[in-house]
Amino acid sequence: MAWGMEGSSGGQRPSRPPRWQHRAHSDANAHAGCSGSEPSPSCDHPLVSRQPPELITQQDQLTRLLEYLKAAGSFAYDSEFIGELSYEPQLCLIQVASASRIALIDPLAQIDVTPFWELVAEASVEKVVHAGLQDVEPLFRRVNRPPANLFDTQIAAGFVGLGYPLSLSKLVGAVLGVKLSKGLTFTHWDRRPLSDHQLRYAADDVRYLPAVRQEIGKRLEAAGHSAWAKEESSALADPSLYAFDPERQYLRLRGAGGLPPRNQAVLRELMNWRDQAARQEDLPPRTLLRDQILIEMARAPVESVAGLAKVRGLPRPVESAHGAEIVQATRRAMALPHDQLPTVVNHEPTPPDKFRADALHFALQCLCAGRQIDPTLVASRQEIGELYRLWRSGEDPSAMRLLRGWRRQAVGEALLALLRGEQHLSVRWTGDALQTSVGRIPPATKE
Repeated sequence: MAWGMEGSSGGQRPSRPPRWQHRAHSDANAHAGCSGSEPSPSCDHPLVSRQPPELITQQDQLTRLLEYLKAAGSFAYDSEFIGELSYEPQLCLIQVASASRIALIDPLAQIDVTPFWELVAEASVEKVVHAGLQDVEPLFRRVNRPPANLFDTQIAAGFVGLGYPLSLSKLVGAVLGVKLSKGLTFTHWDRRPLSDHQLRYAADDVRYLPAVRQEIGKRLEAAGHSAWAKEESSALADPSLYAFDPERQYLRLRGAGGLPPRNQAVLRELMNWRDQAARQEDLPPRTLLRDQILIEMARAPVESVAGLAKVRGLPRPVESAHGAEIVQATRRAMALPHDQLPTVVNHEPTPPDKFRADALHFALQCLCAGRQIDPTLVASRQEIGELYRLWRSGEDPSAMRLLRGWRRQAVGEALLALLRGEQHLSVRWTGDALQTSVGRIPPATKE
C-alpha cells in the first residue's frame, strides 16, 4: 500500500498518508497563537465585502441565506474537503460571498445542505467559482443534477491573456492588486471550533471572487470572448467528468497505453475491482492500492492466490482480504474472447511527421497568443498530433474536440485552412503583445 497498513490482518484501514501529516502540521499552525488576528488584505473595490463572515450552523439561518442569494441573482462559492481517508471526500465547509455578505456554511453542524446544492443547479442565479471541478462534484451525489449558470474565474482568465491554470492568489493579485495571505489548503477542516485563521482564510477564498468576475467580465467583453468563456465554464456540468467509468478510467494510468490488448483488459478489470473494494471499505482507491501495482499485475497477470505473494509492493493485508477477488478479476479478463478486448491504437509518428505536428502546434500557440487565449485551454500537443495524422491520412477530424464549439471558432478553422494551404499565418510583435493574423492565399500562388 502507498503508505503501509496498520497491523497485518485484512480489513484494517491504512495508516494515515503523508498528506494527512502535512494537514496536521498546517492545522497546528492555523490554531497557533493569534495568527488569525491578521486582517484580510484591503481592497476598495465595491464588490469586495468588508463584512466579517457569518457562520451558518442552523437550518433557519441557511434558509434565510439562500433566499438572500437567490434574490441577489449572483454569488461566489467555494468548498473545503478532506479526501485522504474516505471514498467520497468529506465536505467540511461551504463558503459563499456576494458584494455585501460573506457566509460560511457548516455541513458538520447537523444541517441539511441539500437546498444549497439545489440552488447551484438553478439556472436563474449565476454561480462564480474558481477551479470549480471539485466544488461541482457534490451536486451529482447530493441532488443528481448538473450545475447551471456557472462562471469559472480560472477558466475565464485563460481567455484574457492571464494564463491557465492560474491560482486564486495570483489571479486576485493580477486583477485586483491584492496579495492574499499564505493558504491553508491542508488543514483539519473537520476540526471544531475552527480557528480565527481558518475562518479568515475560508472567507478570503470567496471574498474577492465577485469583483474578479466583474473585472474579468469587462476584459472578456473587450476581447469578444465572453461567450467562449461561458461555454467552457458550462462544460463543468458534464456528468462524465465525475463518474467512475471502468471502460475509460484505466487508460489514464501511466503505462496503460503501452500494454497489449489482453493486458489492458486485465487492468480494466482490476480498476473496476479496486473501485468497488475501495467503496466498500470507504477508502480512496489509490489509498487501498497504488496505481503502479495495478499496472504491474496487468503487465504480468496473476491467476492464482499463491502467485500474489510474488507481486512486489502488494500489501499483505490487501492480499489476505482481497486476493481471491483480484485473481477472479484477472481470470475474467484472461478468458475474454478476442473481440471483447480493448482496441489498442498505436499511431507512432515518423520523425518527419512528429516535426510537422510540432510545427502545427507552434501555429496553434501563435494563434492563441494573438487572441489572448492560453493554448492549454484549447488543445494538447497530443491532440494537435492527432489532427495532423487524420488530415494527412485523409480521415475526417471533425469529431475532435478542437473542431467543435468555441475551439473551432477560435483556432480550429484557421488550423485546417493552414493545413490545406488556403491561408497563411503572419506574426509580429507590437508594443508588449504578439499580434497574429491569418490571410487568404490567392489560388494562383498556392503550392
